[in-house]
Amino acid sequence: MSKKQQTLLITPPLLSKEHPYEMETFTGFECSNCHGNGWILALGERNETVRNTCPVCGGSGRLKAVVTTKWIPDKKEE
Repeated sequence: MSKKQQTLLITPPLLSKEHPYEMETFTGFECSNCHGNGWILALGERNETVRNTCPVCGGSGRLKAVVTTKWIPDKKEE
């Protein structure tokens, strides 16, 4: 089965000391909790099946990843 894979290639950019952060956003991932449905099944008060909004994705069925990189000096250990 094919699998969607996104890759982030990390290379140091031209940054100033005041702004050592970079941020990348990756979207379009299926929610692993509800499997893209946006809801999960639960039992109601009278043991009937009810659909509850997924607490992980908020009902969208999709997730996004926000990756933040902080660039700091790599001091040599002696």
